[in-house]
Amino acid sequence: MKIRIISIEIGVTKEKDTLVDKAKGEKSFTLYFFKTAALAKTGIGLSEVNRGDCLLLAPDSPHYLRSKDVEWEYDVISFKGSDATRLISQIGLECDTIYSPVQTYFIDAILDKITKEIRATDMLFDRVVAAAMDELLTKILRFSKQDFVLSMPDHSQKLRDLRSEVHENFAKPWTIGQMASIMGLSASRFASLYKQEFGASPTEDLIRTRIEQAKKMLSATKVSVKQVSLACGFESVHYFHRAFKRRLNITPKHYQNHKLSMKGSIPMEEKSFTLDALSVDSDFSGTMEIVDGEIVFHGIGSAWADFLGFPADELHNKPFLNFVFPEDLGIAREAVSNIVEGRNVKDVSVRLNTSEGEHVKVDFSALTKGNNWFWFAKKVLVEELAQG
Repeated sequence: MKIRIISIEIGVTKEKDTLVDKAKGEKSFTLYFFKTAALAKTGIGLSEVNRGDCLLLAPDSPHYLRSKDVEWEYDVISFKGSDATRLISQIGLECDTIYSPVQTYFIDAILDKITKEIRATDMLFDRVVAAAMDELLTKILRFSKQDFVLSMPDHSQKLRDLRSEVHENFAKPWTIGQMASIMGLSASRFASLYKQEFGASPTEDLIRTRIEQAKKMLSATKVSVKQVSLACGFESVHYFHRAFKRRLNITPKHYQNHKLSMKGSIPMEEKSFTLDALSVDSDFSGTMEIVDGEIVFHGIGSAWADFLGFPADELHNKPFLNFVFPEDLGIAREAVSNIVEGRNVKDVSVRLNTSEGEHVKVDFSALTKGNNWFWFAKKVLVEELAQG
C-alpha cells in the first residue's frame, strides 16, 4: 500500500483569535486532531469542534480554523499517495467531515509511531506507516459510528431525558460540568456523546433553545430586550445581543420591531398611536406618496435633510428604500409592503445611509389619515444599539 506522509505536526499551539487560513487548501489529504475547542469553516459551512474531534479534508479543500476565545491546540497530519483515496473510500470515511470518536486513546500512540518510523527510515518503514494510517482512519470511523456509541453503556436515553430537562428549564444557569455530572461522565466524554446524539454541542443546543424562546417573547409583546435576556437565562444582555445577532443576523430589538410591526402596528395604547402623539415623540416627520408600489419622500423638512446630509430637493420624490442600509433592506421592504397594503406601522428600526457614506439608525412609523400618509422618525443613539 502506497501512502506517503507529507508532514506531521504535533502540539501546534495558536494564540487567541489566530486564524489558520487555508483558502486554497492543501495538495494532499489533511487530518486535524483538536486538543481544544475551536471553530472550523469548510465547504459545508461553519462548525464548532470540541476537544477530541477529528477533521478530514480532501486535497484542495479550502478551510479556515480559529479559536473560540482562548488559546487553542491541535495535531495535524498530511498524506497522499496512489492508495490514499482508495483507503479512505474502502474504510467509508467522508472528506470535509468532522468526526467525534468516543475514544481517542489510540490517536497519540499511532501518531507517535508514524513520527518515529519516518525519522528512522528503517527497511519497509513505508509499509509500517501505511498500516498505521489504515489503523488510524479505521478507528476514527469505528469509534465515531452511532452503533458503536450505543453499544457502550446505554447513554442514549439518559441523554434524551437530560436534554428534555434542560430544554424545559432553559433559564437555569446550566454548565457542561453540571450536565456531565448528572450523566456520570467526564465533561469531554459527555460533550462528545451529546454532539454525536443531537448534532450540536450542549452549549450550542441550549443557546438555540433560549433564542427560540426569546423569539417567541419578542414577537408577542413590547417587553424590553433586557427582560427577555434574563427570562431566557442569558448571563447578560450584551451576551444575548451577540448570540442572537450571530445566529439570526439581526439584533433582538430589530427582530422585535420587525415582528410586531408586521402585525399592523406594535401593541401599544391606542391613544399613543395618533398624529399628535407621534409628532411629539419624533425627531422628523413628513408626508409620503405611494408610487408604483414604493413609498417616496414628499414633504421633507430641513431637519431631516440635515440629518442625512442631503439637500431637501435631492430627497424629494426619491424612494425611501434607496437610502436604507443594505443589511436592513429585508425589514424595510416588509414595512413598505405593509404601508402599500394600507396597514400602519410603528417603530420599525432601520439604518439609513448618509451623504458621507456612513449610516445612522432610526425608528420610523407610518400612519394613514384619510387619503394621506404621514411618517415619523426618531433618532436611535449608538448607546441604545449596544444595549440591544
